[in-house]
Amino acid sequence: MVNLYEPPKENTPIKLVIFDFDGTLFDTHRSISHCIKLTFGSLLPAQAPSEADVLRLLSSGAGLQDTFKALHPHAGSHFDEEKWTITDRSLYAEHGQPLITPFPARDIPAAIVSNKGVAAVVTALKNNGLEDSIREKMIDGDKTPGATRKPDPGSYVNLLLPAMRSQGYTDPIDASGVLVVGDTETNIRFATNIGGAISVWCRYGYGNKVECENLKPSFTVDSLQEVEEIINTW
Repeated sequence: MVNLYEPPKENTPIKLVIFDFDGTLFDTHRSISHCIKLTFGSLLPAQAPSEADVLRLLSSGAGLQDTFKALHPHAGSHFDEEKWTITDRSLYAEHGQPLITPFPARDIPAAIVSNKGVAAVVTALKNNGLEDSIREKMIDGDKTPGATRKPDPGSYVNLLLPAMRSQGYTDPIDASGVLVVGDTETNIRFATNIGGAISVWCRYGYGNKVECENLKPSFTVDSLQEVEEIINTW
């Protein structure tokens, strides 16, 4: 079922679809949770987080560094963010990727803006035969030069807008022709912050239901097929 809170501007073509990754294009809960626990097992085995705490952070859309800061019992001056992130991503490549399953969807030309590392995103796409689906940029909010973490609009302003201009779009580019598809409140706020883009909340993902509904996304969907329906019938 698709719910529309506010109708889009008439005759505004869709110029770009921005996808979140975790919980939107791929069901990554098991892989993320598993590798967070493996990282604690490697670096701080006596302080392994509970599944409930991990799930709470996943539902908020927190990035990897913020997740470890929140879970680490002594995340102060002695907390080495880089070490924890590198350890997790190394473990994820070996132990997390096999646990990833894609939500079913037809190929849709799009960009991915995620707080997950680009290498992990590329590997997941290749492992599931979707490497040709994303024909624009894959942006890591933590590492890609010029990018910022959602919901800050920097990744859109600094990276996606120039990419669109290089393909022939001229200023002003109306954000009402941009779809932002994600499962957490971070993505809905990101849509608002880039100038009133169309927010598509995927309630099958990890987001907090009450908080996401309160933000009044443009659309609410139960599957990626419904995202495709929005695009095809625009």
